[in-house]
Amino acid sequence: MIENQQDKLETLEKLLSQKRSKAFYASKLGITEKEVQDLLDELNKKESLQEDSQGITQKVNVDKGTLESSIEVTYEPKSVEELAILHKVDLSKYKISQYWSKLKPSGKFTSSIFCSLKSSKDYTLEDFCNFLKNYTPPKVEIVSKYKSEYEDKQEIDVELNIADFHLAKKTIQGDTLDSKTFDYYKTINGLINKVCSNYSINKIVFPISNDFFHSDNYQNTTTNGTPQDVTGWFDEEYEKGFTLLANSISFLSTQCKELEIILVQGNHDRTKGFYVAHALEVFFKEEKHIKFKRNHSVTKSTVLGNTFIGYHHGNSCKLEELPLLFATGENSEAFGKARYREIHTGDKHHYMAKEIKGVRIQQMPSLSGTDRWHLDNGYINQIRAALALVYHPIYGKICEFESRL
Repeated sequence: MIENQQDKLETLEKLLSQKRSKAFYASKLGITEKEVQDLLDELNKKESLQEDSQGITQKVNVDKGTLESSIEVTYEPKSVEELAILHKVDLSKYKISQYWSKLKPSGKFTSSIFCSLKSSKDYTLEDFCNFLKNYTPPKVEIVSKYKSEYEDKQEIDVELNIADFHLAKKTIQGDTLDSKTFDYYKTINGLINKVCSNYSINKIVFPISNDFFHSDNYQNTTTNGTPQDVTGWFDEEYEKGFTLLANSISFLSTQCKELEIILVQGNHDRTKGFYVAHALEVFFKEEKHIKFKRNHSVTKSTVLGNTFIGYHHGNSCKLEELPLLFATGENSEAFGKARYREIHTGDKHHYMAKEIKGVRIQQMPSLSGTDRWHLDNGYINQIRAALALVYHPIYGKICEFESRL
């Protein structure tokens, strides 16, 4: 609503060119029709005869939106442009509807015009082009909502999930222990940079094992005895794997207030994964903000804000049965108290997500390449990737970042 009387008058004067009803003007000004009439009466009083120093006499009727002008000249103007210059009329606002000239006995002419305010139908493309030629846009100060309200980054929790890495696996892509190590470091660094560019990290959850190693023993077989093609001996894979995880944990510990390492036993490296988790816990025992969950159970869980996350490698089970497993087992109390519930698995080397009765099951992708067995059986062309999942303390998971090879 316009409060100032002068502003009301000026606004109404502009609106009059639309030639609408009093009800229309009242709605635009936020006043009654009676108040509109009072303003019109006041504007009518403004109709006056004005004579300037050059002898131009003008009669302006604000209510009707008309202008009449007369001047004595020594020549007879012919064109609209000449008349506009002579009578000082702004053709961007007024349309000269009538004009006439009268020859006086003195030999001079009395030039007269009648103008009305332009309406929208009177404007042409040429008028618009002329307007653009001389138009200077007003300076608009843009206040960034993000900058003013979120200058301090929102604090969140993160799960960094690199499942099924298979460090020493011999692949058709020609991966080596060194190239795989480089890919791991690059992936962790890239994901953390993406998160930190947008948020401030409170806690990081870092699941390890989950088939991080390709074989479980010096015979180079899985836990259940299946032979594997490898690029390094069991001891070489273990030592390089320990160094890789230790360096990664050291880096992650500098990026958050709390770091939680969760052992998720895989079907390839169940015992070797337990050994490396134990060694890492001893290695970081002086770092009080680094916590480990590494008991023998194949199910683990954590809670980020009001989100429960259960972990299972995903082998030798039906994914549809996992929600009931977590709801009734050792994790049942945390499962029941949470507002949101998720279960994260691996094993299949490709991304998949489904929801069962409000529990989201997310099968993580793998950075691992293709080995001979997968090639022979047609398990190929999966997207090699890892994920960083971002959790809000109230709203649950709000986004996820992905890194691909």
